[in-house]
Amino acid sequence: NKRASHLRRLAAIPSKVNQSSQLKEEKPMSSHSNNDERRGSFSSLRRPSLVTGPRLSSIKMGSPASLFVISKVTSEVFNEENPPMDWADAGLLIPHEAIRRQMKMMVQSVNAMPDSPEEKEAWKITLFSQWFVDYFYESVHEHHDAEEKIYFPWMKTKTAIPEKEFSGSHAELMSAMDGIKKVCTQIINKQGKDCSAQVATLKKDIPKFDADMRAHLKEEEETVPELLRNNFTHEEEGKIVEAILQAGGLTLAKKFLPAVLLAAQEWMSETFYADFVGSIPPPIKYLVDNYYMPDFENVAMNMRDAPTLASKPNLKRVPCCRIPFCFPCMF
Repeated sequence: NKRASHLRRLAAIPSKVNQSSQLKEEKPMSSHSNNDERRGSFSSLRRPSLVTGPRLSSIKMGSPASLFVISKVTSEVFNEENPPMDWADAGLLIPHEAIRRQMKMMVQSVNAMPDSPEEKEAWKITLFSQWFVDYFYESVHEHHDAEEKIYFPWMKTKTAIPEKEFSGSHAELMSAMDGIKKVCTQIINKQGKDCSAQVATLKKDIPKFDADMRAHLKEEEETVPELLRNNFTHEEEGKIVEAILQAGGLTLAKKFLPAVLLAAQEWMSETFYADFVGSIPPPIKYLVDNYYMPDFENVAMNMRDAPTLASKPNLKRVPCCRIPFCFPCMF
């Protein structure tokens, strides 16, 4: 099946992180504030020694035709008439394509929710709510934190950015997500029972959030790439992205990297995708191949899609040995 095929393809790609020097550049949880305190990642910029994701700056960027499958790009900015061109466009598409695809499935699931769930359907809205709180909320929150606290301040060292529009949009989107998270937490606490009011709120708020987020991503894709090309090099941008990956740590890699890779498999060319996956450091790629991706596909995606499923899925995570000092067990 498609998932098994993806895992075989992913595992077959060797990590190229040790060859990167040979590649040349061509040119239920607590509240919003408590989340910041709990993660502390982007505010404190604690940086482990290992980059926890792909290193785009180590990849030789060829012509647009060799990099992108334009028909699979979901951006409202890039298309056949205005295709993505280079590292500056790719750098935004990597997280944005993953977010848009997750949102598409999120809206489908909300639309599939029964207006007045029966007790036997409670698992559908409960699992969806757990996915939103544990995966989507965390991943998107980290993404916006990275932009506000690392990426945009770095850009302002050389150029002006529409900070008022970007920051204001971020604040509004995060406020909307906080509201959705609150509703999902109520559903989780009630185990999906007597949740007609919560379902009605989700059916109203999530499509609006989807539209607002898409507009925000479009605004960034219209503005940021040109500023990058005019003021920074691919290598410079790569270093700040590595700082973001290091700050996000393994938690971000576990919850968001599988979504990034599944999306990239669609919109990247086979060569670009192979190079992209090959740039993941070997220890992280081992975790992705054997734990993060299987768990994302078997657990996270089934939680997200629960309202569309006919029967309750068996959410079985990949077991590990649990012996002391086992690297996968620790992370």
